[in-house]
Amino acid sequence: MRKLFLILAVVALGAAMAFGHPKIGLVLATGGLGDRSFNDQGFWGAEMAAEEIAAQYGVTVDDVLDYVEPRSIADYESFHREFARGGQYDVIVGIGFDHAPILEEVAPDYPDQKFVVIDAVADADNVASIVFNDQETAFLCGVVAAMLSETNKGGVLGGMDIPLIRRFVDGFTQGMQWVDSDAEVVVRFVGDWGNPTLGKELSLEIYRAGADIIYGAAGASHLGTFAAAEERDSWWAIGTDVDQAWSAPEHADVIIASGLKRVDLAVYNEVMKVLDGTWEAGVIGYGMTTPAGLGTGIAFGPWDVSEYIQASYSEVALPNNVVKDILQKLDEAVQGILDGTIVIETQ
Repeated sequence: MRKLFLILAVVALGAAMAFGHPKIGLVLATGGLGDRSFNDQGFWGAEMAAEEIAAQYGVTVDDVLDYVEPRSIADYESFHREFARGGQYDVIVGIGFDHAPILEEVAPDYPDQKFVVIDAVADADNVASIVFNDQETAFLCGVVAAMLSETNKGGVLGGMDIPLIRRFVDGFTQGMQWVDSDAEVVVRFVGDWGNPTLGKELSLEIYRAGADIIYGAAGASHLGTFAAAEERDSWWAIGTDVDQAWSAPEHADVIIASGLKRVDLAVYNEVMKVLDGTWEAGVIGYGMTTPAGLGTGIAFGPWDVSEYIQASYSEVALPNNVVKDILQKLDEAVQGILDGTIVIETQ
């Protein structure tokens, strides 16, 4: 896969080119690759699709996938337009909620171009908008936090104070309080997806306010949560989107669990739908209670329990009886979400 910078993209895409194989354009969110979570997952999904395409057409992954890492939201429009202008990409994928308003402006100008936006809804006839039931994942993380906390207080480090991250806060809070109605949650927002230094400072503030376990929902910024948790044996952290005990193994000793949000699966699925002719514009949901029936869950413990409760690479040592009790409670929560006896309220 090729990383394109804007000036190179202008040169490369200035004229339409004929390709004998499908091509994918990927515009990442600010913060770029290396967050070991949201952006990286989007990239992995596109890469997985590109690998299949490359093998089928006898070309390289570099021939199939081009990607860009915007430095700011102001870069989004230029990148999307440059990808779309040449007409050489079968699908262009934008990773992150803040691509939606840009695509509402850009997509109508290229009506034959297929676009995908992850984590938001763009009102345009040629955009597939992928949304997740983040509150389901967060609820399960809250269950784990409540069952492990010695202080009856958890924390959430959010990237920005926006409705998307508020769903994480709401789900986590209700998950903790489903286990213990007296549980409290301390919330801080970084205001940035790529600032682990500030993320650490705010995480330490949360820990010092009495929380002993923090759920990070801040992209690369919550890598600072893991660093903060390393400072005291009684502090733990919960990762986001992917099993971060696997993606950030240097912190596997403090990451007790991770919420799972299959951004990679969504990106892969949308690309493959384009190729097999089943792609449709509109809103497509992922989660336990969506028609897809998958896309959210948790990584905790050493065993796969179900498609929603997966084994984690966590190196936190817990007694087997504690692990089994938590897994049983998680399974009860999953069943409640699926059958509707647990309803997670969001703002």
